[in-house]
Amino acid sequence: MNPPPSIVILTGAGISAESGLPTFRDANGLWEGHRVEEVATPGAFENDPETVLRFYNLRHAALATVEPNAAHQAIARLQREYPGEVTLITQNVDDLHERGGSDEVIHMHGSLRRILCHHCRATGPWNVEIRSTDTCTTCGETGTIRPDIVWFGEMPYHMDEIEGAIVTAGIFVAVGTSGQVHPAAGFVAAARY
Repeated sequence: MNPPPSIVILTGAGISAESGLPTFRDANGLWEGHRVEEVATPGAFENDPETVLRFYNLRHAALATVEPNAAHQAIARLQREYPGEVTLITQNVDDLHERGGSDEVIHMHGSLRRILCHHCRATGPWNVEIRSTDTCTTCGETGTIRPDIVWFGEMPYHMDEIEGAIVTAGIFVAVGTSGQVHPAAGFVAAARY
């Protein structure tokens, strides 16, 4: 008897929008009234950390106001009950998959539940509002703590693991993603189905 095919599921902003999280990008390409260059690049953080941190502190606080929806729960159930391997990759930075019951989630764009030192790359849990005066407990630098989010111009996380899962997947499913942003836009072409 052949083993069941492995499944790779890619989720994007649309799945979390159903829970009430904004997708940020509107018809004009703005994120909550900000240009991407103002809040989602390393240069923006270096030039205006107050604006960037205010933006992400609001995103972090918004997580407490939303709950996982039926799609998050269905994916978690599939992960638990499917007899084969199910790999869950998300472009989202929220924790709705985990709160919906998924134990293993690959966050290719980071997580609003973690902080990162822009200087030494140390990470840790995000428990309180980030301030531009915070000091890294690993390297001692001040003003370098930021969300552990992949910004434009940075390499997404776990790409080797993601690519390996996709090229060997028997089934590839994309949920709530436009398929317009690279590298995820190329995942469908890489999947062999």
